[in-house]
Amino acid sequence: MIEKTFFQVLKERRSIRSFKTTAIDDTMIEKIIGACDSCPSAGGLQSFEVYRIKNKEMKDEIVRASMDQEFIAESPLLLVFCANSTSPGKYGKKARLFSIQDATIAASYAQLTACALGLSSVWVGAFNEEKVSTILGLPENIIPIALLPIGYKDEEPQVKTTRGPHGIFHELQ
Repeated sequence: MIEKTFFQVLKERRSIRSFKTTAIDDTMIEKIIGACDSCPSAGGLQSFEVYRIKNKEMKDEIVRASMDQEFIAESPLLLVFCANSTSPGKYGKKARLFSIQDATIAASYAQLTACALGLSSVWVGAFNEEKVSTILGLPENIIPIALLPIGYKDEEPQVKTTRGPHGIFHELQ
């Protein structure tokens, strides 16, 4: 199992949409889920849920609910990150927003951990939330936020272009 340094992960992580059919070792999956469990969350409430989709028919339905992005079903591991808006704690009306942030942070941790282990992934946000909720049989308070197909890359990533640190960072005095 490959393990990269944090800064290697930041430099090397790319969105990959073509995966080999090679199965992912359970130990690696446990590390990815463990990273989600240890990620920061609002008030430590962990107001998110992570679903592993193994059923092929369910994956195919998710593809149809995701603008027919076939690579979703072709990935050996598909995780769906959801906000759980029922754990408001002390946050009241802001609980929904914080649960979305929690799910987003968890998905980011999963993506970075996958890269650290030599796996690739792509963040999928283009999907119909209501359809995915129905496919997964989710209750109303559990809201899909991100799909994360994970696997061994079967393509070379494109060169990453960004705005650069000075394009995103602003200092106010």
